[in-house]
Amino acid sequence: MRLDILTELVQHRVVTLKAKGDSIPTAVAVANVITENMMKGNSKISSIAVDSESQVNHGPLVSIIEITISKTN
Repeated sequence: MRLDILTELVQHRVVTLKAKGDSIPTAVAVANVITENMMKGNSKISSIAVDSESQVNHGPLVSIIEITISKTN
């Protein structure tokens, strides 16, 4: 997964990670590994959007996160 994100980041200079519910911690961890370890000094988290949506048939709300990473050099 991380190598795919790195490839996209190099090719397009911006990548957005999207996650729901229990997958949010994984998306946050991947974003941190990329910006703080793999591409430290060459990338940054440019935006984080947090929202929630209701499930089908008015079920409980599920959290959603979008993390945008951009290449700086």
